Amino acid sequence: MAYRRWIWQNLFSEDDCIEEISYEIHPSLNYNRRLIENAMQEIENYSRIEFVPRTRRERCYLKITKGDGCWFEGEGECIPRISLGIGCRNFGTILHELMHAIGFEHEHRRPDRNRYLKIHWNNIESENKSQFQKLRYDEYEWNDFQIDYKSIMMYDSYAFSKNDFVTIEMKNGAEIGVNKRLSYWDKEKLNLL
Repeated sequence: MAYRRWIWQNLFSEDDCIEEISYEIHPSLNYNRRLIENAMQEIENYSRIEFVPRTRRERCYLKITKGDGCWFEGEGECIPRISLGIGCRNFGTILHELMHAIGFEHEHRRPDRNRYLKIHWNNIESENKSQFQKLRYDEYEWNDFQIDYKSIMMYDSYAFSKNDFVTIEMKNGAEIGVNKRLSYWDKEKLNLL
């Protein structure tokens, strides 16, 4: 919640109910620029957010780089970054990282997730166990919504597996697929921003 407030105060510039967020795409990602902009457009279609290229006068902006791996960092910083390394340059992954940048958390980390999901800690790579830690209720904004297995923010059943076994599954044993698009509930949440 605090990060969401920080984003709206520092990255967005208000203009008649449209919230603009300035961004800069590193030249090494020019080949993927259209794909990145398409993912931005998807968020714009369901929210009051508009991504606009940085003009150099914006002090705070979203920086999109070709780093090592797929990640978002810089929560609360003036220049948060998204890394789109090798294997990350697909629509679903880009959309997922952009959702992090505007304040969305992983769906499988929601505070009540143990009612719906089973986490197989022994199958998760040690260095990525933090990606499965449960959030507190005050850290998760969408507590009034039911769990969304189809959310772009939900990991698939084999995410960060160290042994090709399931890391996360529904309580009934069903596996969770790779989500490549915004779900119905993702769109509803974006519409509420």
